[in-house]
Amino acid sequence: AYKYIDGINIIPSYFTLAIFPLMSRYAKTARDSLIRAYILSLRLLLMIALPVAVGTPFIARELILILGGGQYLPDSMIALQLLIWFLPFSFINQVTQYVLIAIDQQRFLTKAFLIGVVFNVGVNLLLIPRYGYRAAAITTIFSEWALLIPFYYSVRRNLGPLPWVSIAWRPTVASAVMGGVLWFLRGSSPLALVMVAAMVYFAVLALVGGFRQPDMALVWGLIPLDRLRARWRLGAARR
Repeated sequence: AYKYIDGINIIPSYFTLAIFPLMSRYAKTARDSLIRAYILSLRLLLMIALPVAVGTPFIARELILILGGGQYLPDSMIALQLLIWFLPFSFINQVTQYVLIAIDQQRFLTKAFLIGVVFNVGVNLLLIPRYGYRAAAITTIFSEWALLIPFYYSVRRNLGPLPWVSIAWRPTVASAVMGGVLWFLRGSSPLALVMVAAMVYFAVLALVGGFRQPDMALVWGLIPLDRLRARWRLGAARR
């Protein structure tokens, strides 16, 4: 189960490494721009993490079969179905950690990670002997919360409050609708579920305005749409 978690976590890792120089520059010269970049980063990462977290439990069995085989069922499937819910909080924490580094809060980060480690070890020692790997998986989720709470405390103190509702409600609604459709279609082929999930998620996200928010204009501006259209027309003309 952790193989998939580790693989997906590459996304926020590379994203935050790519945007960190920009955040560091903004932290010294333009705090308002830093906040806008941070909010946009959270918005984009949640657009990825939430549908993955909602959709993975429906295809967890097939994912484990592909990677490990039937001898890992059902326990690895159950572990993946639980562990995947730590993903949205992990995505938030990874980019938040780099924001705090950009504003010179490394000492606070050390204290926050100490809190997270103490929480994780303590709860695992308490619950694993009785509940096994399920407790370890759920503790992983709450350990991200144990980091998120002090992280956000520092962000709020040093940068100000964040519009969490505005950031999260659109991908949350789209993911919830997608989850409802997948629940209705459960038992269908995994490939069909993935295709339907993608179509439903992006359709609902578009309907609720997930791609029309003001800060998303920056993202669309980075995509060379005119060049892509020109290439498509050239290819069509050659055919």
